[in-house]
Amino acid sequence: MDLYVVLGVLFIGLTSIIWTVMTMSVQGFEQYQTVFTEQTESKLQDLFLFFDARKIFIINVLGLLVLPIVVYFLTGSVFYVVLAVLILLVLPKILLRRIEAIRRRKINEALPDALSQFAGGMRAGSTFSTAIETMVQETKGPISQEFALLLREQRLGTSMSDALDNLGERVQTEEMDLVITAAQIANDVGGNLSEIFERLSDTLRRKMEMESKIKALTSQGVLQGWIVGLLPFAIIGALYFVDKENISPIFTNLLGWGFLVIILINELLGGLLIRKIVSIDI
Repeated sequence: MDLYVVLGVLFIGLTSIIWTVMTMSVQGFEQYQTVFTEQTESKLQDLFLFFDARKIFIINVLGLLVLPIVVYFLTGSVFYVVLAVLILLVLPKILLRRIEAIRRRKINEALPDALSQFAGGMRAGSTFSTAIETMVQETKGPISQEFALLLREQRLGTSMSDALDNLGERVQTEEMDLVITAAQIANDVGGNLSEIFERLSDTLRRKMEMESKIKALTSQGVLQGWIVGLLPFAIIGALYFVDKENISPIFTNLLGWGFLVIILINELLGGLLIRKIVSIDI
């Protein structure tokens, strides 16, 4: 009798544990799906990329399910499986940040010409809104999309000041903040806005020219940083093909994994230091 009671208690306990784990797993998956799709959809809309975030989530989940299995059958190492999972988890964010950085660079590069168009149109008697509309019609690319959205917001009843603030929040660059601040100050206290835009256009051109020179002068340091950073991995890869038997313990036991983690941490710290050295603000 006591044995049946013990078995019954064990069965109920194990069933409760399994049910709790499954419920928490389902809830965690649903929460991860919600956060992933909402953040991805919001970022894609800011970038004017109209993709279905749910499809991107499905592709990411399929990659998380299939790629680790493929990596394990190819390498037989748990380390590579964990590395593949981590890469798949952070890859969407890295790609979105890269696309966002490219978009910001294109906006900054087109901003001086856009300011010159604003100044020319306002000298000809156009208002600021009309000058923006003319630039949007004659220009293509990210800067045209951003200012077109500004015009749509204004037509829906948003004030010019609030529309400019929204533009600054979307773009988030120092150059655009300068333009917005100049426009808002001129709108509040008055002033020759066309002349302000012309001077600001010339200033931004000089700033970009100086940044290009600095980038060219620091490119050697950046290249040296990449070479030094990739050298340990190149050596490990060469040893893996030359002397696989002696290098394999690095990827198959706990001590080797700790060694690799120390390498990655040192590489990250070194990369951050080199980036800090070669990054010069103007």
